[in-house]
Amino acid sequence: MKNLIKNKTKAISIIIVLLFISTSCNNAPKSVESEIVETNTVFDLEKEKEELQKSFEGVKEALASGNAKAVAKFYTEDGVFMPHNSQIFTGREEIEKAFEGFIAGGFTDLDVESTWAEGCGDYLLDTEQWTLSNGKDTLIGKSLVIWKKEDGMWKMYKDMINTDTP
Repeated sequence: MKNLIKNKTKAISIIIVLLFISTSCNNAPKSVESEIVETNTVFDLEKEKEELQKSFEGVKEALASGNAKAVAKFYTEDGVFMPHNSQIFTGREEIEKAFEGFIAGGFTDLDVESTWAEGCGDYLLDTEQWTLSNGKDTLIGKSLVIWKKEDGMWKMYKDMINTDTP
């Protein structure tokens, strides 16, 4: 019961963060002075999606090489990984251990595709479809990821995955 309350509290916290991100990108009319300032800080979603693709490729390569530490580096230092039917992993060290488990099971062949993305500033919200295979078994799923720009690249800040397969 305690874990259920804890998980619901975390889910509510994530929803609040998502609402904050979506409302902070307000497109309401602004004064001319505001528009002049904003032209220098425009968030180019298409450009950022191209940058995000580089992070996808890096994760795929790190996983394919069996390097859990390299996978974990695509998460922010305080990142959170929430896999289906599992505990929550917080911080790179714990996330690395989670991916060591995937790698130990031979699950190193990842295919991931962004299905929707929106963002502003240093945050990007992304939904994805993915498959993860060990050559014998294939997991199919979806994810909801809050990406954060860190050290000039997109890294996963909050990553929640769910499998479609049992």
